[in-house]
Amino acid sequence: MSLLTSSIDLDMIVSPASQELSQFQSSQIEHLANLFLQAGGTVKPILLRRVSPISFEILEGYFEYYAALKAQEIDDQFTAIRAYVVPTDLESTILEQYNFLRSLDSSSSTEITSSQTSKAEKQDLAQMEDAIATRLEKKLSATIDRIVEERINASLQVFANQITQQLNSHLLDFKQSLSFVPISQVLETQAKTTTLIPELAPEKTVKSKTTKAAATTKSKTSSSKPKAKDKSINNNDPKVLQVLNDLNTMNFSDLERKLSQLKPSKRSLAKPIHEQRLQHHAQKFQSIEDVISKVSGIKEPTMQKIIDAW
Repeated sequence: MSLLTSSIDLDMIVSPASQELSQFQSSQIEHLANLFLQAGGTVKPILLRRVSPISFEILEGYFEYYAALKAQEIDDQFTAIRAYVVPTDLESTILEQYNFLRSLDSSSSTEITSSQTSKAEKQDLAQMEDAIATRLEKKLSATIDRIVEERINASLQVFANQITQQLNSHLLDFKQSLSFVPISQVLETQAKTTTLIPELAPEKTVKSKTTKAAATTKSKTSSSKPKAKDKSINNNDPKVLQVLNDLNTMNFSDLERKLSQLKPSKRSLAKPIHEQRLQHHAQKFQSIEDVISKVSGIKEPTMQKIIDAW
């Protein structure tokens, strides 16, 4: 005798006791129901016992039965399930076979499940390590970028402050130098200088040695008088203003270098000038006469030489 499966209408199967349903999770039942709908039925028939010509009760396959009912709720076109209708005389034998096969399936599925679980755990652990490494790498990269950006900004700010201070210092010095003389006087002095240049040009004439010597002697004699008269220093002269500004603002080393260009021995004048500036740091030299009166070693002739050589 061979066992044949039949498609049994779900309405013909007597509903089992309610406690049978509590053994299964609703999510699992719904998942199997969707699989039924996709495949068009179950691949594993359930076992039924005939209780009347038009009704059956379940021997094995409760889970499949509840999944079939769920599939009918989802799609009312799903109305039947494949089943073995077990003869009464073979019921114990078929149930024994069914339980034996189910135990084998359970043990093998447990091994497969444990193996799959182990593999899944390893994969999850590897993914977790990769995620942690990626997160740490991003965090480290962001920290390095932030530190580099902060240091660059700080360096740029310091550099900008230094440039600003230098520009402000030069601008202040320039304003102070301009404040000593009106613009009209500067322009007038430049115009007079430009006018006098052609008159001061030497005459190219051929004279005898005696004539040249006599002319030189007369020139020295005649020029000595105005020099004696013009010993006072004009504080409005731009050249004088420049010297005064440099004596007020040059640092000690630059001042020594500038004075040594006049004469090496004049290098020593830088020290008393610098000491006077330190003593009166809140007030600068107001004029050339102020320098002559305050700095020892500098008289008017010396100052005139400094101005001429500056």
